[in-house]
Amino acid sequence: MKKTLLIALCLSALTLANAQQKKCGIDTRALVAEEVASGATTVRMLAKMAPGFDRGLLEKAGIIVGAQAGQIITLTVPVDQIGHLEANAQVLQYSIAHRIAAPLMDQTRFDTRVDSLQAGLGTTNGMAYDGTGVYIGVTDWGFDLTHPNYNNNGSDNWRIERVWDQFRLAGPAPQGFTYGTELTTRAQFIGAKSDTSNLYGYGTHGTHVAGIAAGRGANGKHIGQAPGARLLLSAFRLDEASWMDAADWMMQVAREDGKRLVINSSWGMYSFSTIDGTSLLSQAINAWSDEGTVFVTSGGNNGYTSHPFHISRTFASGTPDTLRTVVGRASDIYQKVDEIGQALILWGEPERDFTAGIGILAGGTLYPSPMFSTALGDSVIRDTIIVGTDTVTFRLLLEHANPFNNRPHMQFDVDRTNHKTHLFVTADNGTVHAWNLANLKNNAGNQGCSFSNGSLAGYSTGDNRYGIGEPACAEKAISVAAHTADRMNVGNVYYPGNLAGFSSSGPLINGRQKPDISAPGDNVVSSISYWADNSEDYPQVEELYTSNRNYKWSTMSGTSMSSPAVSGIVALILQANPDLTPDQVRDIIVTTARNDIRTGALIANDSADLRWGWGKIDALRAVNKALTMVGIQQVETNRTPLRLFPNPATAQVTVLTGCGEQQTLDIYSVDGRHVMQAPVSIEATLDISHLNPGVYIVRVGSRTEKLIVR
Repeated sequence: MKKTLLIALCLSALTLANAQQKKCGIDTRALVAEEVASGATTVRMLAKMAPGFDRGLLEKAGIIVGAQAGQIITLTVPVDQIGHLEANAQVLQYSIAHRIAAPLMDQTRFDTRVDSLQAGLGTTNGMAYDGTGVYIGVTDWGFDLTHPNYNNNGSDNWRIERVWDQFRLAGPAPQGFTYGTELTTRAQFIGAKSDTSNLYGYGTHGTHVAGIAAGRGANGKHIGQAPGARLLLSAFRLDEASWMDAADWMMQVAREDGKRLVINSSWGMYSFSTIDGTSLLSQAINAWSDEGTVFVTSGGNNGYTSHPFHISRTFASGTPDTLRTVVGRASDIYQKVDEIGQALILWGEPERDFTAGIGILAGGTLYPSPMFSTALGDSVIRDTIIVGTDTVTFRLLLEHANPFNNRPHMQFDVDRTNHKTHLFVTADNGTVHAWNLANLKNNAGNQGCSFSNGSLAGYSTGDNRYGIGEPACAEKAISVAAHTADRMNVGNVYYPGNLAGFSSSGPLINGRQKPDISAPGDNVVSSISYWADNSEDYPQVEELYTSNRNYKWSTMSGTSMSSPAVSGIVALILQANPDLTPDQVRDIIVTTARNDIRTGALIANDSADLRWGWGKIDALRAVNKALTMVGIQQVETNRTPLRLFPNPATAQVTVLTGCGEQQTLDIYSVDGRHVMQAPVSIEATLDISHLNPGVYIVRVGSRTEKLIVR
């Protein structure tokens, strides 16, 4: 074996003496160095800034500031100004904008009870709902801007409000941004035909997703969840910062037009993410949620038990132990996969270092690498393993404590080999998790590959748990699993749908429950782009001939399909009650979930399932609950003479109703839970010492007021 080489980072400003003062992870330092080595003149970044930061200091350094979510901003940084991020005390943390990977209807409406909502059947007020007045933002690729599912010559079927194609160079860019082209008129949509070809060519993924969320269908069939909602579409560049810019643009448009907004993201990533909700991207989603935007994301498609891509081991102090496993390849599972190797991602527990290495088995002989410890500190290591006449190259990113979650972390990127790769992990104590993902030629791999025992003594096989990626791991994002839609056969026999085998499982490594909810995602019918490179690969289920073109509908599967089914339902909920907060919307969805013999009695047992979440989404129940709830915005904009003092309050609060008649006072938490009831007349002093600190809604008759408990 050649001597192990420690690669010096090409930017000295990124090398820090004290690991506790790190502003970025080892992945950012390694990837920035690679960008510079490849000749890049600028690097896209995310940064967490100090409150009240002066963006002028960044702009004076030639750094372009883009979207902002709370303290998180996007940046375009000239390579000669990377050091400014370390020197500027206002920059608390930063990371490179990591590459994003795309994951590979009538029954959906029936399963989710949307058909009843659209017909006004079963709603407590007798009204029908179709998402009118709400914007659905779709961040994706492969949009057919001419498809009659959401854009044709009839004025009643113009679903698209605006488009930002970040790959189109002609301009003009949206206000406040410096790249891409914003399209604002139907003539521009028809003229553009589709979004610009990118890493995925001329695709159809976004066309299918948008149709599920808000399509009008064809020939009275395959109608989307919210066919009255309007669409904001963004074909975004393939990194986190560009997605944040797209989301920020959508929020600007929604604010200008006075509309509520739900943003759908049918994509995911595992590599170079903390995958526990602590990343800057997750922090941005949480901040924007607190400002009023609802985010819905696909939970991931790595749930197959047949290729378990996760493995873990809890090491006991004083007990020598080594986790041994065989690393499978994507080509062992998938067809037409252009793999260049494997990414082996390892995370440990804070302040508990671990040691890991790989080996190559050839001809019955194991050729091992050194064992590397996270205690070594931040390093980028490149090495080769000589296997007879063959050479296997790998790169290792290693850090003692990632700045975002304080966990020790490694990532082995192993070049493709025809020999079997083995992974070895040991530690003095604590739990270490590992994931096996394909590295693809386009650097956008997301396919999970197996860990197996290889029929070897002392070796272990993986499992399909801990499979939720970014951005579905963000605490305030609604993470969506997938199941096969419930159906009725010709004899009116009801068949409840099973969980889709591909649907990823939780929880996160910090124990948080994900996914949140499940929706149909298996063989869902929706629109296919007329302009797609491979449109012939999709069997035609329905067609509509218009404008001298034959547009078709076909089936696709994945949590990419279940996510827009939920986004459409969020639009129905917000149409019914526009004053709800995103936290309230999420609570409504999980507390009204439908449980059956497939899901088990989850809500009744107050226990979410690692794969189902809280069960199957039920739009009818959700909208009916939304109609009964009071939103914070409603309270603040419709104030009445009801008075509370002191406010904020601690142990007691006095209520002045201004009315001498006996009435009932109710107190609700902001997520709609009824927490207290008392009789009142003109004045009453209430004991609220049992209430947890937070914001509550006090209701007397039709009058409401906000109460803050400290």
